[in-house]
Amino acid sequence: MSSTSGKTVDVLIGSPRDSFWEAITSILKGYYPYQLKHFKSIDEALDHGTSENFKPILALVDGQDGTNLTNEWVQSTKMNYPDCPVIVLHSSAAPLDFSVVKKNGANEIMHINFDREFISDMVLQLAPIEMEGDQIPITALMPVDLRDMDAGTNINFDVFVHLPANHRSVMMRKSGDIVDQKHLDKFNALKQQMYIKKTQMKPFFEYARTVMSMRNMPLPISMTEKFHRSKKVIYEIMAQFLNGASTDYSEGKVILDKCKSIVADFELTKDLPPQEIFDEVFRFSGNVRTLYHDCICLSAYAAYFAQLLGWSTDKRETAAIAGLLHNIGLSQMPVTVGSKPVNDYTPEEISQYQLYPERSVVMVKAKKVPLPQEISDAIGQHRENGAGTGFPKKLINADISEFGKLLGFAYRFHEMTALTEGGKQARTATQAIQDLRDEALSGSGNVDLLMTTTIFKKWKPAA
Repeated sequence: MSSTSGKTVDVLIGSPRDSFWEAITSILKGYYPYQLKHFKSIDEALDHGTSENFKPILALVDGQDGTNLTNEWVQSTKMNYPDCPVIVLHSSAAPLDFSVVKKNGANEIMHINFDREFISDMVLQLAPIEMEGDQIPITALMPVDLRDMDAGTNINFDVFVHLPANHRSVMMRKSGDIVDQKHLDKFNALKQQMYIKKTQMKPFFEYARTVMSMRNMPLPISMTEKFHRSKKVIYEIMAQFLNGASTDYSEGKVILDKCKSIVADFELTKDLPPQEIFDEVFRFSGNVRTLYHDCICLSAYAAYFAQLLGWSTDKRETAAIAGLLHNIGLSQMPVTVGSKPVNDYTPEEISQYQLYPERSVVMVKAKKVPLPQEISDAIGQHRENGAGTGFPKKLINADISEFGKLLGFAYRFHEMTALTEGGKQARTATQAIQDLRDEALSGSGNVDLLMTTTIFKKWKPAA
């Protein structure tokens, strides 16, 4: 683990594109110990390889020119710097055969936009550094579930609170301290989150397992670890969709089995009274929106709202799987969108964006995932609305399936309750349900009237 006391480390960036360099500097903004060096050609990187002053601990290589050229970059980098891990970042611009590129030395292959939230995780995993002070970027921190914390038990990790208005992350407890019950109560009351460094996940998971064991939990796995593990499984699922290699029906079955394992891990189809459904929905709301977080949240919301509607366990599982796979088509967006908000898209980018539900369905079918038609309907229709102004097909209410209406409702709820760009929660879960009810009663057609009013009547938040 590298220290931060004045020390910096070199990172090689290999790409002929300025846009690639700009994307990497944006992703690693605030990771001050990393000194990024951009090489626009393999020859330039090779020439610089003789420098005694440049010793990269990590290389980020552009994989947008297809398998052959990417292999040249990977092989050259490994030849010059044999101990340097290599991450290849690709897009839908050119197919990439993951197995071939990995055989040539790549440690990890990631989509430059779709996997964006995992890139910093992988960077810290392959080239770990420690950052200190109150300038640690939020992407270097991980939120923890407060249910995993135990008042009075010594912690073996640092605990942070993020101040979005000031763009600062402040340490509130150091490793070796304890977290008081009054702090846990305050965070629960204010619906705030505690964070840990991503480089300290392992000690946190060890601490949380100890806490779970002390509580005599039959499976001492923390909610934070479950959430992290499930996101990693989704990452593996998406990698199978993004791999340009040929596929068969066995791969499709593997993808479906992984989806079912995530639903089971979160117990999304477990029968719960309305009050507990509210508690579970609340735990997923109020977080920063990312593509992978959207997958998990829509999966959870679809399953829980389906239970409020009285749907069977099988139908709830179907809805949850649709939520997991709803946005894979966004991987085909132009690289230029980066992390831009949709409101800032160009007209051409908007037209591409409105194709993502259909593209998601096509990608799922291309990988031969054995899904029922209801899941395809839900994925393809979750951005439609009853007024006929949605996309991609501008369907009217009568032409939208019940699964499409449910996933559309879950999507609108997620939009309302996730953190905004400035880091503030737009609405509480209860306020969002009330606003959706009012929207349905207004006759706008954006959400289904019967479904929305039924969910509203069953909504039972704590008094």
